[in-house]
Amino acid sequence: MNTRWYCTDCETEIDREEIEAHESEGHHVRGVLRPERLLSNDPWTFGDEAGGER
Repeated sequence: MNTRWYCTDCETEIDREEIEAHESEGHHVRGVLRPERLLSNDPWTFGDEAGGER
């Protein structure tokens, strides 16, 4: 998983080490988690490969 942190008051991406400094100034910090790889939207599309039926 990749994590990115944003300060909504500064409207910038910040490093993890900067979170406390921004929050101590009263800023709002938001984190976004992103998987390293995306999975298929339809898990049943791989049913035949897994030995299951559609």
